[in-house]
Parts: sequence; C-alpha cells; structure tokens
Amino acid sequence: MSPHTRTTRTARATLSLAVVAVSLTALSTVATPPAAAMVPPGVIGATTAPMGWNSWYFFNNDYTSQNIADEAAGLAAPNANLPLNGSGDHESMADLGYKNVGMDGGWWTNGSAGRDANGNIVPNTGFLSGYRTKSVTLSNGTTVPSVTLNSMSDLTGYIHSLGLNAGIYTDTGTSGCGGANGSGNHEAADVTTFATWGFDWAKVDHCGGVASAYSSTMADYQAWGSLLAGAKTAGGVSHPMALEICEWGQGDPDNPSVWGASAGRTWRTGRDITLANGYGTPSNGGSSWINFDNVQNNFLLNDHPSNEATGQYNDPDYLLVGPGFGANPTTGQQQSSGGTLYGLTPDEQQSYFGMWAIQGAPLVLSTDVANLTPAIAGIIGNPAVIGVDQDSANHQAQKVLTNGAVQVWSKQLATSGSRAVLLLNTGTSATTYSFTTQGLDLLGSPSVQNLYSGAGLGTLSQSGSLSFTLAAHQSVMLKLTGGTEQKPETVLAAGASGLNQKSWNGSSWSAWQSLSLGVAGSTGPGSIQGDPAVVSSPSGTDVFVRGGDNALWEDSYTNGAWGAWTSLGGTLSAGPAAASLGQDRIDVFVRGTDGALYQKTYQQVPDSGAANSPNVAWTADWTNLGGPNTTSPGTFTGTPAAVASLNRVDVFVRGNDNALWQKSYVSGTWTDWTSLGGTLTSSPAAASAGPGQLDVFAAQTGGTVGELNWTAGGGWTSNWYNLGSQVIVGAPTAAEVTGRANVYARGTDNSLWQWYRIGAGPSGSWQKLDSTQTLTSSPAASVHI
Repeated sequence: MSPHTRTTRTARATLSLAVVAVSLTALSTVATPPAAAMVPPGVIGATTAPMGWNSWYFFNNDYTSQNIADEAAGLAAPNANLPLNGSGDHESMADLGYKNVGMDGGWWTNGSAGRDANGNIVPNTGFLSGYRTKSVTLSNGTTVPSVTLNSMSDLTGYIHSLGLNAGIYTDTGTSGCGGANGSGNHEAADVTTFATWGFDWAKVDHCGGVASAYSSTMADYQAWGSLLAGAKTAGGVSHPMALEICEWGQGDPDNPSVWGASAGRTWRTGRDITLANGYGTPSNGGSSWINFDNVQNNFLLNDHPSNEATGQYNDPDYLLVGPGFGANPTTGQQQSSGGTLYGLTPDEQQSYFGMWAIQGAPLVLSTDVANLTPAIAGIIGNPAVIGVDQDSANHQAQKVLTNGAVQVWSKQLATSGSRAVLLLNTGTSATTYSFTTQGLDLLGSPSVQNLYSGAGLGTLSQSGSLSFTLAAHQSVMLKLTGGTEQKPETVLAAGASGLNQKSWNGSSWSAWQSLSLGVAGSTGPGSIQGDPAVVSSPSGTDVFVRGGDNALWEDSYTNGAWGAWTSLGGTLSAGPAAASLGQDRIDVFVRGTDGALYQKTYQQVPDSGAANSPNVAWTADWTNLGGPNTTSPGTFTGTPAAVASLNRVDVFVRGNDNALWQKSYVSGTWTDWTSLGGTLTSSPAAASAGPGQLDVFAAQTGGTVGELNWTAGGGWTSNWYNLGSQVIVGAPTAAEVTGRANVYARGTDNSLWQWYRIGAGPSGSWQKLDSTQTLTSSPAASVHI
C-alpha cells in the first residue's frame, strides 16, 4: 500500500576514525538479540515463498467481501488455460501453488469509524451484506457450495473450504495510509479479533509510523510478530498467524532485509511498485499506470540474497501481470502520460514474472485472476518457472555478470550442480548475447533447458556458448542441470611486488596475479600495512587494505577484471576485516587509533525520493563498537576477524588479556562483548560453513594454530583443537564451504601454507601450497557464497 509519509533510516553514529577520543560510556548497551523468525509452523509460506492474490492494485479501497470471495473462487476453480493434471483435467491456480487470498486496505478504512463503542475493530458498513459466494467444483471433483457472507468468519470459512488461506490488513500507527485508521495502541486486541475471525496472516503497513509504546520500527514489528505467532481467539483457542511486513525497505535501526526474519515471513524491500492503483474500479479510469522502470527498480531493491532462506523472504511487491496492467489489449499499444509510456508489453510481463521467480520472491498477483487470458495464464501458470521460485533450497539469485544491457542472474537450486539463470535485456533495443557458464560456479557440461518454452538446448561446456537475441526488456530463463559444483576460493597476500591473488577454480590453483597498488593517497594505497581482507561472491571479489596513508582502501574484481582503488577514509591502526554473504551488504571492521573497533557498511536501501530507485553506497560515517572490557575504555590488540552467516555478523578480536572476544550483530541488534577465553598469540580468523555454525582459528603458544567451534544447538566447544605442529608467522585465515574447511597461513619460510579438512571430523593436514611468492604479510582468504 502506498506510504503517504515515509520514515527515514536512523542516522549512524557520526564518529570519525580520525577523532579517536570516544568514551565507551557514550555507547549504549543492547539486550540479547531476538530469536529466529516468528513464522509459525504449518502456516502457508513457511517452507517456500507465499503465492496467491491480493486486492490492492486491482480494487484499491473500493471492494466488498463478495469481490474477495469471487477472486478466491478464481484461484480455486479449474481453468481451461492452465495445464492438465494427472487425471486429464485442467488445473487451477491453487493447484499451481497460488493459495493465499489477501484482503488489503479498504475493508475497514472506506468511510467507516473502524471501531465499535467498545473499541473493537469492525469492517466497513456494507462490506458484509449477505452476499452470495460462487459454488465451485475443484479439480479433485469436490464441490464447495455457495454460502452467504454475513460475518468475517463466513468469508474466511469459504476461503478455507476452497483449500486456500486468508490474510487481512492493518497498520502499525493509530492512523494509517491516507489518514485511515490503524492498529496502533490496539495491537493485542486486534490480533485476537483477527484470530477469532479465522485469518491466517496479517499484512501490517507502516504509514502511521511507530506507535508510542515502541522504541523503533524494528521493535514495533517484532512485537507484532510475537503477538501473531502466539495469537489466540477470544475463546482462548491457539491460532498462530504469520506477519507480512510492509515497511518499504527503510526502517530503523536498519532496513527490514536485515531484521525482518526476527518478526515475520516476508518484508517489503521498496515502495509500492506503482503509486497508481484501482484498475478494477472507477478510481483509476481503467488505466494501467505501470511501466518497466517501476519493475526494474523494485527488482533491484529486492537484491538482498544474504537474508533469504526458508521461512524468510524478501518481498519486491505484487505482480501486476494480467488483465489491466499490460499494453492496451485492443491496440497492443502502451499508453502515454506526461511523455512517459505506461503499460507492460507481453515481453515485459514475461520478464517481470521471471525476475520475481529467479529471486524466490512471493508470487502474489494483484490482477483479475477470475478472468485470465490464455497469454497471461501461459506466463503465471508455467510450472517450470514457478518451480524455480519455489525451489526448496530457498536461495535468491545473484547478478553474476553485466554485459552491456544484458544482466545474468544465477540462482543455486537444491539439486547439486544445477542453476536457474535469467538473461535479462534491460535496454530499449534488441541485442544478441552469447551465454557461457562464466560466474555460475559450475564445472562439467551441464544440460540446458529454456524454461519459458520448455525446449532443450543441449549441453554447455566451459569453452562453449549459446546465442540469444533478446528484444527490448525481453528475457529468457534457463535451467542448467548435471554440472559439478565449483566453489571457487580467492587467497590474497602482500609480497615484495605488492598485493598478489591466487584462485582455486574447483579443480586447480591459478598462478599468482599481481594487483597494482597505485600511488599512495592518489590512485591507490601505495603500500600495505598489516594484512589484507577479502570477501567474494559469484558477482565478484572485494579486497580491503590499510594503505600507506593509514586509510582504508578498496578494490573490486567484477566481470573478469580488477577496477580502480577507492579510498574509504578513516585512520586505521591495524589491517581491516570484512564480512559479507553477497554484494547486497558488506561490513568492514577496523581498529582505530584509540584501539576501539569501528564499522563501515556498504548496503542497498531505497533513496528518499519518489522514484524509489536503488541507492547502493558506503555509509559516510563510522560506527564505534568499542572493545572488550579488559581496559577502560575497552580496546583490543591486532586485527579483528569477521564472518557473516544468515541474519548475523560475528566479530572476533584478541583482547588485551590475550583471550578471544566476540561481538555479534543478530537480526538488527548488537550484543555486548563476550569473552570466549583461550590464550592467543595472533589475531583470530573466522569462517562459517553455513547458518548455525562458526569456526574461529588463531595462533597459540608455540605458533601452532588452534580452532574453536560453535553451533546453534550446542554452543561453543569447551576446548581448542590443535591443527598440528606446523608453526606459522602472524595470523591464519580461513574459508569454508559445506563439508570442507581450508586454513591458510604464512609459514616460517614465508611461503603460503594450507591446512584442509574434508567432512565433519576434526582431523586435517598441512601442506605447502606455494613457494613461488615470498609473503610479507599473513594471507586473506574467501570462498564464493
């Protein structure tokens, strides 16, 4: 729903690293982070992204319970334009997974007081007036009889009898979008009412802002998630419901892609895809005010792969694919308003659906599903494309390559060695593109299928290509199967000649590649002080160093080449650490000249204007995170270590007491510093093989490397495991993927050494990986995620 007023991100602390006289007493402590997602077990959408229909763009505020019931019937009834089932009968939209029926704004906001004399939330006058629903014979042969709608329970009962789920809408504020009523200060009572009526989830908008009882947007929504997960009817019967967060991607203390999983199952990542709606009502004059720029903006704003997982989904807004939102159905032409063309061409509607599917986004239509055309049914009813969206691994695609106007987006599927790939022409003219496996992290010769057409396209080796001619805004979705997972790794280390990179492609190591350091303070860091830091994803690699001028410097490897160095400022007293699960967010941590830990973040949020375009940038200021409480103010020694895993970033340091200390950012909240003990003789390194698993490595007395493990179920191991007798210089570094751990270090001979472990057991072995390059610092390592 359209926000009429917007909240803005809370400004980060304006503490410069150059100004180091910062007292820890100025830093507020934070409570223990909340638990995992509030999605109740068994609620639709908990295991894959929700699919269904919502009333907003088609009806706006002008609808009745009969309109909702009729669209529900449209989802449940077999459709002659959809595929046949195993019995030879046509499937319904519900058979394909579209089982959520969402009632948006308007059910209690259209000229209604909204509450009765006792303060109970009530529907609009006339919303329930004895309307009769349709009798529907489902694809399994069961007939759902017509019923009379005299209560909200009648409506949810009818929806449930169709095998569907029902959702309701409200707002966090005391007033909501357009000045309508909200649930602020009535949260618990309204949740009880929604449960009593039989709804399965609630979409909660944020036009009314944060209610007075809550300290932040995040706290407000976390309270909503808790209330809905623990909901009971007025009679005391447990009735858990899910939460859909409609906050438009900008809340505080961070955007919902970071903390949304601590409250609900979905969260909006940008504003409404169009600010015009109501195609099915006179309010919009029958016009379709959406174009491909709107679609692309919301698609890019939804690019947060590091926070997508089972039970938690980034939401780019509804699908306006269908009657009313395409080009003029009679003339085939788009409509012009103020010099801008509106209405989506058939190619654009196909791309729109493919973009949402490759991101694993909720597939929620806001069009007239009761009157689908054959062409639209062919798009939204394609089981193969739906299967990509609903893949059980729940990965979100990452953009791995940009070549002119063509973008290549890759989604790792549940079956090992398989990918779904979207080739998208973002330009306004046709282009021919030669597709290869570059950036897909696949070896071998996978088979390729066009999922839009179903056609098999043979196999594709690493040296081969497939040519596609794509019209303006056209796309093609491919499925690659039968490949071998590559899992590339990158190791960087300083040597006499500068910064050097070595890469593992899944079967062999490359030779060292030298990365020029440029001119100090002008075109590059000039020289490196301390150890570098590196993060990688299929879309590229980012390296960070402390330059000769003590500032933080960054360089990025994208599309097969290193770019130019960029200074990120600050005054460092040790090498940096970096953590990321994708290009949507990178956190860099450094030790300032006051000995405290500072953070700088690269992330994507919507801009503050009406365009709703992506704004991807580094935070201008540094956040002071203090240090372990071994001294006052808290400080640490050496270089920090950082690792990102689902919904969290963990930072580790060597305290002034030589113990290992940890600070964690979980679902939008920082914990206090915690001592994990031990006696370190180097800075630590950290890695994660997946959610709920952390491994820390550090040199200990005698110069050998020790390992400490953490799992979500078992906590930290009580003792450090010794990786063997190999003695190292400086600090180790580590990279992990499922079933494999690799530790890299500078040996006493100044060569690159590797310790590797296959499987879950503790044992592994050291080997000299390379002696052709003399290292002058500890290495940094990362693995594509």
